[in-house]
Amino acid sequence: MVASVIAATAIGSTAVAQSAPAGAPSVVDAERVPTAPAAAVQADAAASWRESATPTAVKQRPSRAAARQALIVHQAAYTKFTTKSKATRDMRGVEKSLYRGRYYNKASEAKRLCVVRRESEGHYDVVNPGGSYFGAYQVSRGLARGATWMMLKEHKKLMGAKAAKRVLADLRSKPMNRWPRYWQDAAFHTIINYKGTLSGASHWAGGRWHC
Repeated sequence: MVASVIAATAIGSTAVAQSAPAGAPSVVDAERVPTAPAAAVQADAAASWRESATPTAVKQRPSRAAARQALIVHQAAYTKFTTKSKATRDMRGVEKSLYRGRYYNKASEAKRLCVVRRESEGHYDVVNPGGSYFGAYQVSRGLARGATWMMLKEHKKLMGAKAAKRVLADLRSKPMNRWPRYWQDAAFHTIINYKGTLSGASHWAGGRWHC
């Protein structure tokens, strides 16, 4: 008989353990999302894929919204860096390229440093005596305008489509010596690597010495 009581007690304990999961809080924490009971999980398994997919989509929305907001903030900061930062407004000196995007590589950077010394000695606001070549890399108006279109696709991602179109349209209306440093550096790397590494090097084939 004692054995029967012990068995009944053991069965009762098991039933209690199953009805109240171990470690479950006695008071609901408002900051936590409660876990679905076992019955609900079984019901979910029997539900259609449309019904079961809906809660998942709802849970993911805040994450997508947060990622979108972070992207917007990053793009705004990038736009400001390329147009208004102290570094991009510095129009004098041979420095490392401010642009480090898709068309940047070590080979074109070595070429750029040579060209900028040869063509302008790091004067980004210079115009040649004949008035037909502009900026640190002595680029013609036609090539500069072409570069704005070449740079558009990449910078739509970096800055957002609206900002990229606005900034590049503004640059298109100016000679390159009036472009901020970032954009002159970006134009050089994009032109010279647009169809492959150093594919556009012929644009800087001449000069006082070979680069």
